[in-house]
Amino acid sequence: MRPALPSAIALVALAALAALAALLPACAGVRTAAAPSETGAGEVLREAELARVRCLLVAPFENASGSPLAAGAATRALLSAIDPGRTEVLPVETLRALFDDTPLELPEGVSGATAVELAELLGGDAALHGTVEGRAHEREPSLLVTVRLALAGQRDLVFATTAPVVPLPGEPLDAAVRRAVLERARPMLDRLGAPGRRQCFPRHRRDALRAAAEELRHPAPAPPARAEAAPPRPAPPAAAAAAPSAPRAALRTARQREWARRLAEGGRVVLEDVSFAGRTAALAREAGLADLAVVLAAAPELRVRLEGFVDTSGDPALDARLSVDMARAAAQRLADLGVEPGRLVAAGRGAEAPILPNFTVRGRAANRRVEVVSPR
Repeated sequence: MRPALPSAIALVALAALAALAALLPACAGVRTAAAPSETGAGEVLREAELARVRCLLVAPFENASGSPLAAGAATRALLSAIDPGRTEVLPVETLRALFDDTPLELPEGVSGATAVELAELLGGDAALHGTVEGRAHEREPSLLVTVRLALAGQRDLVFATTAPVVPLPGEPLDAAVRRAVLERARPMLDRLGAPGRRQCFPRHRRDALRAAAEELRHPAPAPPARAEAAPPRPAPPAAAAAAPSAPRAALRTARQREWARRLAEGGRVVLEDVSFAGRTAALAREAGLADLAVVLAAAPELRVRLEGFVDTSGDPALDARLSVDMARAAAQRLADLGVEPGRLVAAGRGAEAPILPNFTVRGRAANRRVEVVSPR
């Protein structure tokens, strides 16, 4: 075993490590504010933005330390210190309950990108998250606790700090973690939130996320009949010219009729049974496009916009290009099925508007999708 550093040297090294760690971004999905106030080396404090955080998601801290209890102690300390009269919190237990008995069980610790994504999905203003790292040696523990708060939507980082954990004589390590976190996070806690009656984390958002997670366990059955996947035969040009407004195909299935109704009303449809080979624009399943072709053949006046969405890669430009390519691939397949290209517009939405969190393979696959909307 490597001998421990002398106490004085260890503290100097620990302080240097704390300053360095505080300067690093929490993760690729959260960006640092352009001009933060400085409360210390590498700390971020934006008071005006903190005062507007009414609905706060508190994520379970990630544990990268040798102490199994440290991350939980840090999370509980912050939860207990938030004033419920100023800030409504969606705590860890509620988050876990949303994913109980589904393929999207919440991890033990949540990254910054996932925490902010969950806040966006559930209608929160911001996400509070953090990490405990280092070694938990009984004689000379060297733990660092990072606390970060990022706004949902624009994902600006409005509070960030890193605290070294130095137990007092006889103080248990988890108690030292709680003390260090609260001491360093106090400037944020004193400025967080404002009184109000606005409803936080609306029930319909939680129900929708729960339902989407449950659908991964029992996916909707594929269309039973092979015949319904066949594209309609286009009418002869002369007949089309004689009666351009007459439907050219009959709606045969409940899904086709539902999609036709939504699009006629200017609504939005997530194309079921349309998937891609991994993170590419190569179509792997396209039965939903065949159904959409029938819908469009039954309503010759209808024009639609196909929008591609992807799971986040941390590279917005790459995500945008892939989402456009996916939408174009779907449009090309519809053209192959007889839909006039002039009735189709392809657009990419990148990694915005996920329908499920990206922390599992199934969630990421669900977020790679094509939606269709008919502008009215």
